[in-house]
Amino acid sequence: MTRALPLLVAVLAAACASRRGGAPELPAPASPATVPPVAPSDKPAPVVPAAPRRSDAVRYGPSALRYVVHRQLHVQQGQAERPQATDLGARIYLAAAIAGPADSIGYPATFTVDSIVPDSGTPPPLADNLSRARKLVFSGRLLPRGEFVNGVASDSALAQSLVQFLANFRDFMPRLPRDGLTPGIAWTDTLEATQKGGGSEVSRRAILHSTAAAWEDHAGTRSLRLEATSTYQVAGAGQNLGQPFDLSGSGSATVVSFIAADGRYLGGESRDSTSLTVHLAVQGLAVPVTQLTHTTVAVLP
Repeated sequence: MTRALPLLVAVLAAACASRRGGAPELPAPASPATVPPVAPSDKPAPVVPAAPRRSDAVRYGPSALRYVVHRQLHVQQGQAERPQATDLGARIYLAAAIAGPADSIGYPATFTVDSIVPDSGTPPPLADNLSRARKLVFSGRLLPRGEFVNGVASDSALAQSLVQFLANFRDFMPRLPRDGLTPGIAWTDTLEATQKGGGSEVSRRAILHSTAAAWEDHAGTRSLRLEATSTYQVAGAGQNLGQPFDLSGSGSATVVSFIAADGRYLGGESRDSTSLTVHLAVQGLAVPVTQLTHTTVAVLP
C-alpha cells in the first residue's frame, strides 16, 4: 500500500438488538358475585374478543456474542491512464458484550478484539500493524438506538493506528427505530460523525433509509431481515509524511443484517463505494481516489 494518500474506510455493519415489551395488560374479569343471574329466556351475553396481542419489538439488551468480520478493500487512485490499485483485507475476531441494567446513557458495552488476521497479499507494513491487535478493548455505552458512544480504548495509540479497519466500533450496531424493530417498519436516520486517525480528520454526513423486511430463517434461526441503503458526503484534511492535504467526496452503501427473534445480531453483509478527490497543496495536484469496501459479519460458535 502506498502511503502518499490517506484511505477513507466507510464502515456500515450490521447489528445486534434485543427485544423488550409484551402484550398490553387486560382488565381482570368481574367477580361472579357482581354479575346478575341470566334468566333462561334471556339472550346469551355477546362474546367480547380479547384484545389482540402486540408483537414484541426488538430492542437492545444484555447479550454476549463472538464475531468474525471479514473486510476487503479495493482502492484505486490516480488518473485513468495511470491508475494505482491496492487490495487489502483482514479478518477481525472479536467479542461484543452488552451488560445490564442500562443507566441514563445506555447499556455498558465492550468490544474486545481477540485478533486481526490479514489476508494474503496485504503489504507487510500494514499486515504487521494489524497483527499487533490482540486483546484490544473498547469500553463505552450503547445508546438505545444503537450508537456506541464514550468509547475508550485500552491502548489508544494502537486503536488510532487501526481506526480505518475498526472505526472504534461507533457504528458496529445498526440504528433501530425509536419504538423498536417490528416487521414492515421503515424509517430514516441522519448520521454525522468525525473520524480521526492516521494524521487526518474526516467528517461524514449520511442519510440512512432502513426497512425491517420480514421474518425468515437465517443460519437455522428465525430472524428479521433488516435492509438499509445510505448516501453520504465526506470532507477532511490532515498531513501525510509531513505534507498537508484536504479531501472531499461522496459515496453510497447497502447493508443487509439479520436480527434474531430474541434480539441477537446474527451477522450480515455490506457493500460501500466512495469517490474522493484528494488535494495536495504543495504539489498542486488533485488526485481522484475510488474505494470499494465489502464486509461480511458472522457469529462464531
